[in-house]
Amino acid sequence: MLTALCLLFLSPLVRADRSALEQQLEHRRWTLTDDSPSQIGALAETRDGYLWLGTHDSLYRFDGFEFTGYRTPNGHDLGIVSSLLASDAGLWVGLRNGGVHLITSEDQPPAGFDLDRGVIYALARTADGNVWAAANDGLMRFDGEHWQQLGSADGFLGRNAYSLLLDRSGRLWVADEQRLYVLQPGARQLRDTGVRSNRTRQMIQAPDGALWLVERDSQRLLRVETDTHEPRTMQIPLGESVNAMLFDQHGCLWLSTAGGGLLHVARPNEHGNTGFAVSERFTSREGLSSDFAWPLLQDSEGSLWIGTQKGLDRLRERPLLAAGLPANANNLALGADDHGNLWAGSSNLPVMRLNDDGLHQLPLRTPISAISKAPDGAVWLAGPEGIWRSVGDQLEKVSALPVDRDLDSSVRSLLIDHQGAAWLSLNRQGLYVLRGGQWQRLPAPSDAPAQRMPVSAALAPDGRRWFGYRDNLIVSHDDQGERHWGSAQGLDIGHVTAMAHLPDHSWFGGQRGLARFDGRRFQTLPLSDSGLFDNLYAIIAVPGAQGEDLWVQGKGGVFQLPAEEIAKALKDPGYPIRYRTYDLQGGLANDPQQVLALPTAVRTRQGRLWFATRTGVAGLDPDRATQNAAPPRVRIASLIVDGENLSLKPPAALPANSRRLVIGYGALSLSAPEGLHFLYRLDGFDDDWHSAGRQREAIYTGLPAGNYRFRVRALNQDGVPSEQDAELSFSIDQVFYRHPLFVLGAALLVLLMLHLFYRSNMQRAAERLRTRLEERHDERERIARELHDTLLQGVQGLVLHVQAAADSLPIDQPARTRLENALDRADQVIAEGRERVRNLRRAQQAADDLPQTLRGFDQLHEHVGTDYRVEIAGTPRTLHPVVHDELCQLAREAVSNAFRHARASNVRVRLDYHPRQFSLSVCDDGRGLLAEYLQGAEPVDHWGLKGMYERAARIGGSLNIHSAPGQGCQVQLALAGSLAYRQPPTRARRWLHCKAFSRNSPP
Repeated sequence: MLTALCLLFLSPLVRADRSALEQQLEHRRWTLTDDSPSQIGALAETRDGYLWLGTHDSLYRFDGFEFTGYRTPNGHDLGIVSSLLASDAGLWVGLRNGGVHLITSEDQPPAGFDLDRGVIYALARTADGNVWAAANDGLMRFDGEHWQQLGSADGFLGRNAYSLLLDRSGRLWVADEQRLYVLQPGARQLRDTGVRSNRTRQMIQAPDGALWLVERDSQRLLRVETDTHEPRTMQIPLGESVNAMLFDQHGCLWLSTAGGGLLHVARPNEHGNTGFAVSERFTSREGLSSDFAWPLLQDSEGSLWIGTQKGLDRLRERPLLAAGLPANANNLALGADDHGNLWAGSSNLPVMRLNDDGLHQLPLRTPISAISKAPDGAVWLAGPEGIWRSVGDQLEKVSALPVDRDLDSSVRSLLIDHQGAAWLSLNRQGLYVLRGGQWQRLPAPSDAPAQRMPVSAALAPDGRRWFGYRDNLIVSHDDQGERHWGSAQGLDIGHVTAMAHLPDHSWFGGQRGLARFDGRRFQTLPLSDSGLFDNLYAIIAVPGAQGEDLWVQGKGGVFQLPAEEIAKALKDPGYPIRYRTYDLQGGLANDPQQVLALPTAVRTRQGRLWFATRTGVAGLDPDRATQNAAPPRVRIASLIVDGENLSLKPPAALPANSRRLVIGYGALSLSAPEGLHFLYRLDGFDDDWHSAGRQREAIYTGLPAGNYRFRVRALNQDGVPSEQDAELSFSIDQVFYRHPLFVLGAALLVLLMLHLFYRSNMQRAAERLRTRLEERHDERERIARELHDTLLQGVQGLVLHVQAAADSLPIDQPARTRLENALDRADQVIAEGRERVRNLRRAQQAADDLPQTLRGFDQLHEHVGTDYRVEIAGTPRTLHPVVHDELCQLAREAVSNAFRHARASNVRVRLDYHPRQFSLSVCDDGRGLLAEYLQGAEPVDHWGLKGMYERAARIGGSLNIHSAPGQGCQVQLALAGSLAYRQPPTRARRWLHCKAFSRNSPP
C-alpha cells in the first residue's frame, strides 16, 4: 500500500502544486485535542493488532480509534518508557529507570525485572529465546529465568550498550559507545566487526542486506556492507540530526529528524558526498503534528506511524489517487469523452481537460454546473451563460439559455439524446428541449412547486430519456410519450438524484438509498440504515466476473457494492450487504448556496473512475483497486447500565429494573478505522442483525428480565468481516414486583379483595332489602291493628245500629227484608276483614309452611286429567313473611297460567332450600308461550307475566321464563338465601327497632 508510492513519483498524474507525498499519501494525525499522548519515544505492534506507544508519561495502547493508558491490575502505571519489543511471548517494555516488564495479558500483572543498569535503550529477542537489553550500564541477556550481564568474557568490551538489531539471517548486532559487534546464530561470544560508530542510536537492515546506522549527536548516516568478511563503511551526510530510520518493503527510506519533520528517500542507494540525490520532506506545514519526530513503524497493514513531540501521525496510500486539478476548484462537474479526456467544470475556474499529456485549462472561464456525454462521444457543458460542446480538444458554443440569466435559474441537469436534442433543466424554471435551434418548454409533471424541474437526468441505451424529480418521482420520455413512475411502482428513495442505465435494468439513487428497476417495478436495495447511503450523487455500473459492481458516491463517501453481494441482498432483504469504502470523509467541495453540479463521478474510456471529492478530483482503476484482506479484530469495550460502568467479566449480572443499557464496542484497524462498519444483535431480544455503520455503541432501553447474549461483527473498509464475533453474555434480574410468583400473589390478592368487596356490597344490599322487607312486615302489622281497632270496630258498631233500626220495622215491611240482606252482607265483609287481619297477623306462622300453601293450589281450578305435584329439595326453612307472600302470589300466577292457559297435563312445582340460594320453579308440558310474549308483549288473555317480574324484583330475586310454542313452559325464580330466609335480627336492626318503638310509644 504505502510503499507503492515510491514507484509513482514519475507518474503523469503527479502534477499539482502540492508535493508528491501529499498527493499520494493520506495523512492522519492525533494530538492533545484527540486525547493522544505526546512525547512518544517508542512504537510497537503486537500480534493482536494493537499499536503500543511508549511515552514520557507511561505506556499507551491504540486501536486506531481510541487511546487507552495501560495500568497494571493493581492500578499502577509503568513510568517513562524508553523501548518496546513485540514478541510471541508478549510485549517487552524497557523503562528509563532500568526496569523491564513483560506484558502477556491485561488481566494478569506484568512480569517485572529491575536490572538497575540505567536507561534501557533497546530490546531484542534471538531465535534461541533469549531476550537482550541494551542498557546505559552494559549489555544484559535473559535466558527465561535470570538476567545476566555480559562482559569481556562474552566478547563485549564496552561500558554502555546503545542499540540492538536482529537481522533477517538471525544475526544479532550490538553497538556500544564506539564499537559494532555481531553474534552469529549458535555462537557463544560476540565478535567485534571493526566498524566504529559514535554512540549508535539505531540500526536497521536495508533490502540489500546492508546495515544503516544513526549516530547520536551526528548529522550523518553510516552504511555498512556486511556481505564481506571485512565490513565496509560509507558515510552519508545529511546536514541535520536523525532520530530514527525505516525501510519499507519496496526499499524506500524514511527518516525522522529533530526539527526537520519527516524525510522520504525513494532511491536510498543514490547518494554522494552531498547526501541523497533525491529526497522529499513532510513537515508541520503539510500537517505533521510536530517537526520533532522520533520513532517510526510500519504496521502489518502497510501504514507508516510516526511518533512526535506533540502526538501521533499515520501515513498511508490514498485509496483514490489525486488527478492533479487545482485544490481551490469548487462545485466540480465531471465528464469523459471518447478520446480519453477528463473534462471538469467548476464555479470559479476555467474549464479544464486532463489527459495523458497533462492538465489543460481552456479559455472558457464561466461557471459550469452540468456536463453530459452525447451519443456521438462529445461532451456538452452548460452553465448560466449558455451551452457548449467539445469539438476535438476545444469547445464551441451551441446556444444561450432559454431564459434571461437569473440567480435562481442555474442549470440542474443536461441530457443529449440520439437525435441531438438537448434537454436542459433550469432551477425553478422547468425542463426545456433544444431542437433545430429552437427552445421548447415542457409542462411540469405536477402542480407541486418542488417538482417544477428535474434534478437529475440520464439517457438509457434504448434511447429513452429519464429525469429524476424531488419527492419520489421519475419521468421517462420516449416515442410513446411521457410516463410517470413513483410509489405505485415501488419507488421509495425520496429525491431522485442519481441514475445508471443498463440494457436490461436500471439503478436509481436518491435521498434514501438505492433502487433497482426491471422495467416494471422498483426494488429497494437493503443497505445500512446508518445514513452512509443517504443522498447519493452518482452511480456507476462496472462489469465484473460476477456481474456488475456498483460504485456509488454520496455524503458518506465512495462505496463499491460487489455484484455477488447485490444479488444476495436482492434475494434476501434481511441480508446485511458488505461493501468497500474508498473515500472515508465523504462530501463534496461545494458552495452550499449553489446547486449541486452534476455529474460528480464518471468512467473514462480506459475504465478509470473519477470522483469529485471534498479534497479534489481523485480516481482509481477498479480492476486494480487494492483490497485489505486482513479481517478486523472486534471486541467489546464497555458495558454501561444507567450511567454506571460495569465489569465485562462473565457472568455479567445486571441489577434489576435496569433501564438504559449502553454497550461499547470497537475493532482493530490501524490503517483505516474510519472505514470500519459494524453489525450487532442481542440474542433474546433482536430478531435480526442491526447495521450500525460506523457507530461504536449499541443502546437498549427497557429490556425485560432474562438472559441475553450480545454479539457484534466488524467489517473493514473492503467488506472483509471479522473472523469471529465478539460476544457478551449477561442477565437482568427480575424486580420483585415483576417476578411471576409476586405477580401471581398480587393477582390472587386483588381477586380476593374484589371478592370481599363484592360480598360486602352484596351483604349491604341484602341488609338494605331485608330492612325494607322488615319495614313492610311491620307496616302490615300496623295496618292490621288499625283495621281491627278502627275500621272493623266502627263497622261492627254501624251494623248494630242498623240491626236495631231493622228490628224496629214490621216483619212484613219490604224495607226490613232489604236491611236484613244488607246486614248479612255486612257480616260477611266483617268476617272477611277479620280473616284478612288474621292473615296479616299470622304471616310469621304461614311463612313456615310454603309447601303446604303451594299444594293447596290444586283446588283453585278444575283440571281434570292434570297431574299437579310439589317437590322439595333440601330442608325447608322459615321464609321471610314478605318473601313468603310474594312467592305465594307469584307461584299462584304461574300455576294458574299452567292450569287455565297452557292446557298442561303435568305441572311440577319445585322448591330448593339451598343455604346460599332459594329457588322456585314451575314447569308444565303445555302449549308454551310465543316469543313476543317473553320479549315484553302483553298477551290478550292477561297471563300476568309483567306482574310476576315485578314481584320478583320487589324481593331482590331473578326471574327467568323459558318457553317455546308446543314445548311447555318453565318459570324459575332464584333468590339469595340471605334475602329469602328469616334471619335473627342483627344488633343494628335490634337497635333500629328499639328506636322505632321508642319513637312510636306514647309519652
